[in-house]
Amino acid sequence: MQSTQQYPIQLTVLTPTRRIVEGVGCSAVHFPSAQGVLGILPEHADLVCALGTGLVYYETNNVTSFLTISGGVAKVDGKSVILLADVAEDAASIDVGRAQRALERARTRLATGEGNGTPEEVHEAMAAQDRAMARIEAATLHSTGR
Repeated sequence: MQSTQQYPIQLTVLTPTRRIVEGVGCSAVHFPSAQGVLGILPEHADLVCALGTGLVYYETNNVTSFLTISGGVAKVDGKSVILLADVAEDAASIDVGRAQRALERARTRLATGEGNGTPEEVHEAMAAQDRAMARIEAATLHSTGR
């Protein structure tokens, strides 16, 4: 594990069924909240917020790592970031073809009003589209080493 002097933020990302990242030392963490993307640096003010859907990225040894999350709760204090996500996936394990097919299905549902087109169905199709787009972005960034 990295020195807490050099990497003062400890990042943990958990889902109900697995640990995605646990206690990784990093210099900065960025994640989607329900109100927008938050950037967390050392000594950040304490914060608890709802998580949104999107890209999480964190920096260690001048290397940026990526994952996606959707839903859940974040707890931040000056030394740690804990993301308790409903769904999370490391960028290295994302199947881009599957994510692209999910994106196309979501876009088709939105364009054709598949089902009854109730507000709940539209909301779910938009959420599926957002998840697929985040997965594609994370996998692309991971594969290009950005």
